[in-house]
Amino acid sequence: MVPAMLASRTMLAGVLALTPGVAGAADATARSIDRGNSVLAKDTGERVFTAAAMLRMGIVAGAGDVVVQPPLGFGFGLKLAYYPVRAGPMRFGFGFNGGHDRFMSRRVLVSEGPGDLGEPVSTARWSVLTHTDLALGLGFQVPAGPLMFELGAGGGLGISSYRRAVDIDPLNDEVTVAYSPLVRADVSMGIPIRNNQGIAVGVDLQKYFSDKRVVTVPDAPRGAPPDSVVFDLILNVTVAYQMWF
Repeated sequence: MVPAMLASRTMLAGVLALTPGVAGAADATARSIDRGNSVLAKDTGERVFTAAAMLRMGIVAGAGDVVVQPPLGFGFGLKLAYYPVRAGPMRFGFGFNGGHDRFMSRRVLVSEGPGDLGEPVSTARWSVLTHTDLALGLGFQVPAGPLMFELGAGGGLGISSYRRAVDIDPLNDEVTVAYSPLVRADVSMGIPIRNNQGIAVGVDLQKYFSDKRVVTVPDAPRGAPPDSVVFDLILNVTVAYQMWF
């Protein structure tokens, strides 16, 4: 009996040695646990809470790109999630996501200067598109060796605004504000580094359902009729500081 057990263990060790991918992942997981990342050693049935503070690099993927050029922006976000239920090799739970995105488009406006000559004066102004999102939803957490994958989807409230620079006087800017429902989805890859703290990279997609319209043409005069829905679709690439408990 004992020789048979020794033989089976020897064969198992040999198989692991001959499969460097499996052995390498196991070694990486062991090293990560040695650094205090106990969350990676937990059974998938155990409850896990996670919190992340992230930077966002945004892209206006929907109709908003008609007023923002280039359609690139920045922002920040917060994620709180709790995974209390086992679902096969995954953990299932719910979470909160919130954040703010800002997209800016530069315009150079020309006006008459002071004095009798009235020399034209050029002034740089910014038109600004913003989105603030608050959402609740469901999610999955998948431990995979030394990594932690998380997927989520949900819905909530979006607060959007667009400030269009009309002339050199900020008091004349046209401001449009919308409160609209939204749906979102996200996926991230977490890398615990030490003591259940690390970084996570991912993407999230936000769809705003708003019928508010704004003036598309930047040089349109003040009071021109709105002609385009711009509070639409946003894609974010995220980098976060994340903790697992």
